[in-house]
Amino acid sequence: MDINFSFIVIDDSELDCFVTRKFLERTNESLIISTFQSAQHALETIRENPAGDNSIPTIILLDLQMPFMNGFEFVEEFEKLSAEVQKNYMIIILTILSSVNNPGDIYRIYNFGTVKSIIEKPLNKEKLISLLNYIRPAI
Repeated sequence: MDINFSFIVIDDSELDCFVTRKFLERTNESLIISTFQSAQHALETIRENPAGDNSIPTIILLDLQMPFMNGFEFVEEFEKLSAEVQKNYMIIILTILSSVNNPGDIYRIYNFGTVKSIIEKPLNKEKLISLLNYIRPAI
Protein backbone atom coordinates (compact mmCIF):
# COMPACT_ATOMS: atom_id res chain seq x y z
CA MET A 1 0.00 0.00 0.00
CA ASP A 2 1.42 3.40 -0.99
CA ILE A 3 1.18 5.79 1.95
CA ASN A 4 2.66 9.25 1.57
CA PHE A 5 2.18 10.38 5.15
CA SER A 6 4.01 10.20 8.43
CA PHE A 7 2.10 9.40 11.61
CA ILE A 8 1.97 10.60 15.20
CA VAL A 9 0.03 8.32 17.55
CA ILE A 10 -1.13 9.93 20.81
CA ASP A 11 -2.72 7.54 23.29
CA ASP A 12 -2.16 7.13 27.02
CA SER A 13 -2.38 3.35 26.58
CA GLU A 14 1.04 1.87 25.89
CA LEU A 15 -0.67 -1.18 24.39
CA ASP A 16 -2.80 0.91 22.00
CA CYS A 17 0.30 2.86 20.88
CA PHE A 18 2.16 -0.42 20.31
CA VAL A 19 -0.70 -2.06 18.39
CA THR A 20 -1.27 0.98 16.18
CA ARG A 21 2.46 1.33 15.47
CA LYS A 22 2.80 -2.36 14.57
CA PHE A 23 -0.25 -2.22 12.31
CA LEU A 24 1.12 0.82 10.47
CA GLU A 25 4.59 -0.74 10.18
CA ARG A 26 3.12 -3.92 8.70
CA THR A 27 1.21 -1.78 6.22
CA ASN A 28 4.37 0.01 5.10
CA GLU A 29 7.80 -0.60 6.66
CA SER A 30 9.17 2.77 5.57
CA LEU A 31 6.59 4.87 7.42
CA ILE A 32 7.80 7.49 9.87
CA ILE A 33 5.82 6.84 13.08
CA SER A 34 6.14 8.61 16.42
CA THR A 35 4.15 7.53 19.47
CA PHE A 36 3.34 9.51 22.58
CA GLN A 37 1.55 8.47 25.75
CA SER A 38 1.25 12.13 26.73
CA ALA A 39 -0.68 14.65 24.64
CA GLN A 40 1.31 17.44 26.32
CA HIS A 41 4.62 15.86 25.24
CA ALA A 42 3.33 15.43 21.67
CA LEU A 43 2.25 19.08 21.57
CA GLU A 44 5.66 20.20 22.85
CA THR A 45 7.34 18.10 20.16
CA ILE A 46 5.17 19.69 17.46
CA ARG A 47 5.99 23.15 18.81
CA GLU A 48 9.72 22.28 18.68
CA ASN A 49 9.41 20.88 15.14
CA PRO A 50 6.54 22.87 13.61
CA ALA A 51 7.21 21.73 10.05
CA GLY A 52 7.03 18.06 10.97
CA ASP A 53 8.47 16.09 8.09
CA ASN A 54 8.03 18.79 5.44
CA SER A 55 8.31 16.34 2.58
CA ILE A 56 5.03 14.62 3.52
CA PRO A 57 1.98 15.56 5.63
CA THR A 58 1.67 14.11 9.11
CA ILE A 59 -1.48 12.38 10.33
CA ILE A 60 -2.06 12.66 14.08
CA LEU A 61 -4.05 9.69 15.41
CA LEU A 62 -5.42 11.10 18.66
CA ASP A 63 -7.18 9.37 21.53
CA LEU A 64 -9.78 11.52 23.31
CA GLN A 65 -9.86 9.97 26.78
CA MET A 66 -6.48 10.63 28.40
CA PRO A 67 -5.37 11.95 31.79
CA PHE A 68 -3.67 15.33 32.30
CA MET A 69 -4.37 16.63 28.77
CA ASN A 70 -7.23 14.92 26.96
CA GLY A 71 -7.81 14.93 23.21
CA PHE A 72 -10.12 17.95 23.33
CA GLU A 73 -7.53 19.98 25.22
CA PHE A 74 -4.82 18.87 22.79
CA VAL A 75 -6.85 20.07 19.79
CA GLU A 76 -7.68 23.36 21.52
CA GLU A 77 -3.96 24.01 22.09
CA PHE A 78 -3.02 22.75 18.61
CA GLU A 79 -5.45 25.21 17.04
CA LYS A 80 -3.60 28.07 18.79
CA LEU A 81 -0.54 27.25 16.67
CA SER A 82 -0.07 29.24 13.49
CA ALA A 83 -1.89 28.22 10.32
CA GLU A 84 1.56 27.62 8.82
CA VAL A 85 2.19 24.91 11.43
CA GLN A 86 -1.35 23.46 11.31
CA LYS A 87 -1.20 22.88 7.55
CA ASN A 88 1.52 20.24 8.07
CA TYR A 89 -0.76 18.06 10.20
CA MET A 90 -4.16 16.36 9.98
CA ILE A 91 -5.87 15.23 13.18
CA ILE A 92 -7.86 12.01 13.16
CA ILE A 93 -9.63 11.02 16.36
CA LEU A 94 -8.96 7.35 17.03
CA THR A 95 -11.26 6.28 19.85
CA ILE A 96 -13.71 3.71 21.10
CA LEU A 97 -16.91 5.36 19.92
CA SER A 98 -18.86 3.95 22.85
CA SER A 99 -16.56 5.96 25.13
CA VAL A 100 -17.87 9.16 23.54
CA ASN A 101 -21.12 9.00 25.50
CA ASN A 102 -22.22 12.57 25.03
CA PRO A 103 -23.59 13.45 21.56
CA GLY A 104 -22.31 16.96 22.25
CA ASP A 105 -18.78 15.54 22.23
CA ILE A 106 -19.19 14.36 18.62
CA TYR A 107 -20.50 17.80 17.66
CA ARG A 108 -17.62 19.43 19.53
CA ILE A 109 -15.07 17.24 17.74
CA TYR A 110 -16.33 18.21 14.31
CA ASN A 111 -16.36 21.90 15.21
CA PHE A 112 -12.58 21.83 15.42
CA GLY A 113 -11.23 22.93 12.05
CA THR A 114 -8.17 20.69 12.34
CA VAL A 115 -10.05 17.44 13.03
CA LYS A 116 -10.65 15.65 9.74
CA SER A 117 -12.36 12.44 10.90
CA ILE A 118 -13.18 10.04 13.71
CA ILE A 119 -12.19 6.38 13.43
CA GLU A 120 -13.18 3.65 15.84
CA LYS A 121 -10.39 1.65 17.47
CA PRO A 122 -8.73 -0.59 16.55
CA LEU A 123 -7.32 0.68 13.29
CA ASN A 124 -7.46 -1.93 10.52
CA LYS A 125 -6.64 -2.08 6.83
CA GLU A 126 -10.14 -1.18 5.65
CA LYS A 127 -10.34 1.82 7.99
CA LEU A 128 -6.88 2.98 6.94
CA ILE A 129 -7.68 2.71 3.22
CA SER A 130 -10.96 4.55 3.75
CA LEU A 131 -9.19 7.27 5.74
CA LEU A 132 -6.45 7.75 3.13
CA ASN A 133 -8.97 7.90 0.30
CA TYR A 134 -10.95 10.48 2.27
CA ILE A 135 -8.02 12.77 3.12
CA ARG A 136 -5.94 12.54 -0.08
CA PRO A 137 -8.11 15.12 -1.90
CA ALA A 138 -7.59 17.50 1.04
CA ILE A 139 -3.82 17.71 0.51
